[in-house]
Amino acid sequence: MIPYELIFEVIVYPGLMFLSIAVWLTQWYYRKVYAHMQSRIGPLHTGPLGILQPIADYLKLFFKEDISTEGSNPRLAVVLLSTAIGSLVALTLMLPIAPLHPIAASYDIMLAMYLLVWPTIAIALIGILTPNPFSTVGTSRVFSMTLAYEVAFVASVLTPVVLSSAIYGSNYSLYLSCLNAWRLWLNPYTIVPMILALIAALLSLQCKLFAKPFDIPEAETEIVAGPFTEYSGFKLALILGLHDIEIVVGSLLITMLFFGGFTPFMWLPWYIALIITVIEYVVVVTIITWIRAMTARLRIDQALIIFWKYVLPMAAIALIISVIIPYVIA
Repeated sequence: MIPYELIFEVIVYPGLMFLSIAVWLTQWYYRKVYAHMQSRIGPLHTGPLGILQPIADYLKLFFKEDISTEGSNPRLAVVLLSTAIGSLVALTLMLPIAPLHPIAASYDIMLAMYLLVWPTIAIALIGILTPNPFSTVGTSRVFSMTLAYEVAFVASVLTPVVLSSAIYGSNYSLYLSCLNAWRLWLNPYTIVPMILALIAALLSLQCKLFAKPFDIPEAETEIVAGPFTEYSGFKLALILGLHDIEIVVGSLLITMLFFGGFTPFMWLPWYIALIITVIEYVVVVTIITWIRAMTARLRIDQALIIFWKYVLPMAAIALIISVIIPYVIA
């Protein structure tokens, strides 16, 4: 790949600048919808319809005093958060939205899974870096929940990849799977595992984002803010930025991998295909918001029971079926 093309993709599209704009608009929509679901107005005064409120919130944090507690390691926290954000930026280069030279290779789904787990690692480690009992409890909850939702998320993402690789020759590439997996909805043999995997992926993403009912590690009424209790200013802005980018990238991943994004509509004018892709993305974000608005926080044991008894078996069954079905079809 020509270096300046890689630099363009990392910095501009689909990298940092694109993700920043997507975070801004997604956060505004997310907060508006969440407020209306609770009979509130949401962002209103900062810009038209409050659309500039997310930008104002980030600017406020960037210019607030950055306080570090004695015994903490603020520089390492910044490095961890920056690495996690970089991993999500790298993941966008593996999706079909990368315009110039997307990262695509056989079995690159393993790299994608590695990049997806980095935000969880960063959040857990920054909690350990601060000598605070609330941070310690929150971090322990992060590790406990990771054993449940990460396995389910990986299994659910692997299902369309395995099916598209066996049937359409995607060769376990995330990029090629995004181009081919939407056809699995047209095959009566593969509809059931796709439905199971999609449900498991949405619930796992909800838990991965620590959104209600899975906001257990940062339960403000119990442990203040969990792993983030001692962070403020620039570092807190990085934490919130990582969370918001994870919403965007996770929703994009589900949109492209399960629904194909614009690829099923390549025969249409490009702007119509783009509008359809945005609608698919908005639907995924709306579902996440709806789950958050309609549920209350679970206890840690309740969340683990839900994942180990229902979500993980659902994802595992979908993955097992995806391994067996190609032989049945053949």
